Amino acid sequence: MPRKKTESDSQPSEAVQPEPEVSRAVPEAQAEPPPPEQSVRRRVSEDILQLTEEEVGLTAEDSEDVKWGYLAGAARRGQILTGVVSSIVPSESGNRSCAVEFEGMRVLVPYREMTFREWPANELPPRSVHTFMQRILGATVDFIPAGVDVRNRAAVGSRNAAMLERQKQYYASGKVKPGIRVACRVLAVGNNTMTVEACGVDAEIYARDVSWEWFPDITDKHSTGDLVVAKVMNVKQNEDTGRYSVSLSIKEATENPDKAAFEKLVPRTNYLGVVTGSQHGLFFIRLQDGANAKTRIYHSKEYPSKLDTVCFHVTSLDEKSMVAKGFITRIIKRHDRLR
Repeated sequence: MPRKKTESDSQPSEAVQPEPEVSRAVPEAQAEPPPPEQSVRRRVSEDILQLTEEEVGLTAEDSEDVKWGYLAGAARRGQILTGVVSSIVPSESGNRSCAVEFEGMRVLVPYREMTFREWPANELPPRSVHTFMQRILGATVDFIPAGVDVRNRAAVGSRNAAMLERQKQYYASGKVKPGIRVACRVLAVGNNTMTVEACGVDAEIYARDVSWEWFPDITDKHSTGDLVVAKVMNVKQNEDTGRYSVSLSIKEATENPDKAAFEKLVPRTNYLGVVTGSQHGLFFIRLQDGANAKTRIYHSKEYPSKLDTVCFHVTSLDEKSMVAKGFITRIIKRHDRLR
């Protein structure tokens, strides 16, 4: 018997045939405005130091136009930048400049803007200045761009201007004073001296103030481009120029590590050592046990020379300077390096 049709059978089910979605355009006037940029910024603690756009600087992804534009902006602001001395550039007039690399751009800094050393205006730089400039190749220096030609990709700068700004920031304010420790950039290294830059001031550090350990050559310890920590011994200001000078000691920035080895030395005992140098007949020896020794007396047939391995007889110990005294009994091995 046929079933009677009901109303539900004649109408389609909503589950089987859903109503199609109709996109309704929102009138432009009623569109919700995008949130302001400040509202989506991440909230940070006030205790965290935030960098400004100038301090962030450049990134590797920036184009050449962006980099040179940034350099031109730094010149307008008088902003201090940091680069590496890469080469010495001569000129037709005989005056030379140092090329400082900054983010792939070359900034020329004339000799007179690289150092406060003075010489007559109509004369070429003296030999000492040439020697200094050759030794600072690879050194990290601060500079302020003085002029930038973005179209021709050329720029000049001044290291002296940056150093004066650093001196105002650290020395005139009293932040750098005797007794504190400062980070220094190694600019140039010689046999017995090294030049460092400490917060805008160039300073000479002699070999005796480099390390507690006696050594033959400063180049065995440090090289151009290194960072060292030194203790400020004295600060002076020139009344005529207003510029500052500083006395530094890398040795005094740390405790003497030879104290334990020195206390183990026994008088009337022979020790193996290396002659690190001599001055006016006084020999300086670094004992293999880790202590320093000096003497004017040697019993060897030949005159001891720098880097010779010797036998040193300890006769007494200087507790104040922590240096052993005695005499050289013999030369164990001559060093073949040219002296």
